[in-house]
Amino acid sequence: MNKQNHDQIISRKKEKTGWLRSAGESLLDLLYPGRCPVCERILLRNEPMICEKCARELPWVREPFCRKCGRMISDPARELCSDCESRLHYFDEGRAAFLYEKGMRRSVDRMKFHNHREYIPFYAQSMAAASASVLPVWRPECILPVPMHPKKRAERGFDQSLLLASALGSLTGIRVEERALVRTRYTKASKKLGRESRKKNMRGVFALDPAVRLPARVLLLDDIYTTGTTMDTASHTLRMSGVREIYFLTLCIGRGEE
Repeated sequence: MNKQNHDQIISRKKEKTGWLRSAGESLLDLLYPGRCPVCERILLRNEPMICEKCARELPWVREPFCRKCGRMISDPARELCSDCESRLHYFDEGRAAFLYEKGMRRSVDRMKFHNHREYIPFYAQSMAAASASVLPVWRPECILPVPMHPKKRAERGFDQSLLLASALGSLTGIRVEERALVRTRYTKASKKLGRESRKKNMRGVFALDPAVRLPARVLLLDDIYTTGTTMDTASHTLRMSGVREIYFLTLCIGRGEE
């Protein structure tokens, strides 16, 4: 067999393999059609990640927002929200993609508590878009997902912050350090706790793996920023270890108080 005939056979095999793969994917789409991560409607062929209606209504975080935590504020003349004016934060600056309300709140709850990990690519794309203007300024050298305790990860079956960090790292080219920050004890859910109770609940909950050498600038990543207690606790741990610049990015953020 000469080289030309060999190349033709290889080419036909690749075409057949590609056709079979495409047919298989089409069959999977038919049997298990993608659904909108916000409203759960079956997506049309021209809707790769989210339906057109929800795309128009997404609660993006928009100006004016706090220059410290990224929370939306009503007065464009203000630089900081009332929370950042009244208390010290250990991080330098943060941003979020969406307000944690309505469709996005329900979407995140489904992802976390009903194992809808297929939403992660849409979330990561949204976070990349929301941080596109600040990442070149922050210049983080690695992404640190805010970790779950191993027991909670075993209960849920996955760590959403790690999945988000991995997806965002692939989109931005920023390396992910998944083992640097560790959770030292199991904490009860803080959703219904007040700020002081949250602080007590989170006290001393993070530590650093001494085998991991962290760079000077890091990006903390989590799914939701509400009171900021989790982000502050993690940031304090990093600050005490000598990390000079600490930024954060979350999928959603609460409105807070004016």
